[in-house]
Amino acid sequence: MIDRAKSVPLRTQPRLQNCGSVAELRERGGSRCAKVDPAIVLFQNWQRTQRVALVLCRLQQRLERRVINAVGLGRQDRDDPRSQAQMVLQTARWDVIDEEVGYSVAREAEVAAVTAALKLQDQLLDTPAQSLVGIVAKLEIIARTDREIGDPTDFPWPHIESVLRDLKKFVGNPPNDRPDRSAVRADAARYWAIAADLVRLEKAVTELPVIVDFREELTLGWSEPFRLDRREQEN
Repeated sequence: MIDRAKSVPLRTQPRLQNCGSVAELRERGGSRCAKVDPAIVLFQNWQRTQRVALVLCRLQQRLERRVINAVGLGRQDRDDPRSQAQMVLQTARWDVIDEEVGYSVAREAEVAAVTAALKLQDQLLDTPAQSLVGIVAKLEIIARTDREIGDPTDFPWPHIESVLRDLKKFVGNPPNDRPDRSAVRADAARYWAIAADLVRLEKAVTELPVIVDFREELTLGWSEPFRLDRREQEN
């Protein structure tokens, strides 16, 4: 006769046998799948873009400090005519130094890189993981993003971090190689070129005379386009 108090229920035995070791889980969810998992590819591209954004952020901060030091900005009394004149001179000086060192271009290049990283984050929903490491990679993107834009102590971020740590115990980390330096430089140069074109376009637009809308001309009965330069518009 079977002693049910001492025997293990038969239905639990297959579960115990199918659990496998940590090493086996690492092998099944790790290197073999990581090479073809689109979630891993997305993580690597996002990681590289984040690195480029960081490089451009540090560059624009250095250039901003150079411009500020060269211009000599300080607190000004807006009601003091002398302070107002000083502010006009400082603004003109800022524009000159900015064009020399490329601060505005660096700032726009950083924005372009950050925007590219955000677009990669948006692809998470449409990028199914094909391995356990791929799932870890997707959670890694979510967790790292929160460290930058939110309070890491708020729910559910500590809980996501906890789940992430648990998963890593079984399947390890996603490929976390430092992005190739030449690739980072190439990406930074590409964003710099995009930003330079944007800054040139913005400058060209601000220098164009203001043209009254054609429909307004018909309403007022003007026979020729009426142009206002910026000084007349301000007056």
